[in-house]
Amino acid sequence: MSIHFEKFGNGPALIVIHGLFGTLDNLKTVGKSLSDHFEVFLIDAPAHGKSSTPTPLDLQSMADMVITFIKQQHLSKVSLLGHSLGGKIAMEVALKEPTLITKLIVADIAPVKYTRRHDAIINGLQSVTVDTNNRRDADSKLKGYIQEPGVRGFLLKSFLPNASSPWAFDLDALAKNYDNLIDGNTNVTSPVDTLFIIGGESNYVTLEHKTAILSRFPNTRSKVIHGTGHWLHAEKPAAFEKICREFLVQS
Repeated sequence: MSIHFEKFGNGPALIVIHGLFGTLDNLKTVGKSLSDHFEVFLIDAPAHGKSSTPTPLDLQSMADMVITFIKQQHLSKVSLLGHSLGGKIAMEVALKEPTLITKLIVADIAPVKYTRRHDAIINGLQSVTVDTNNRRDADSKLKGYIQEPGVRGFLLKSFLPNASSPWAFDLDALAKNYDNLIDGNTNVTSPVDTLFIIGGESNYVTLEHKTAILSRFPNTRSKVIHGTGHWLHAEKPAAFEKICREFLVQS
């Protein structure tokens, strides 16, 4: 099992983890902005990009891969920043190995079990086969399942024409184990200093999730970026980076 990564900057270590069906490029702008004060590790999440797929594929095994990565890099302490599924993986790391974590930033996800909301996306991705030769044809197939151009555009960043697999993630494993990925995080308490950043127009984190959050992360605070949905880091990158920086540099 291995994790593919890119590293830049100097200072305290910060590991950045993207969301479902993404790659390390998704948060590269934020990571590079923060590299003036931090040694930033952008990683491909397990089963994504060039990282390995663990068996079983669930939050616990994905977190274990990140924990192993931290130790392989000889990092005694790291901060974590994760968006969506990346936030769930980051939370699981902080719940399993809190002594490794200095600070935790969770972007627009809660540690709860979610209902299925990606079935149309999965069906669309599965409709793109290895004989789909270009982005336009892939987009045409996705359009039969996914109406939102922005969502299709995001997914197409991971399209690999003329490759052994049309996607830069392990679609078969992610589809088969999807219920594991939307499961709740381990219900133990972590003392890690934690910040939840929430999209003001997103429904991923709501007031009904407060108890689940505080039971696991009692040392937590939250910030809302108004006028953003689930992709808050892409919709208002300057505001997102500013909030991350202020939290990370606080002693």
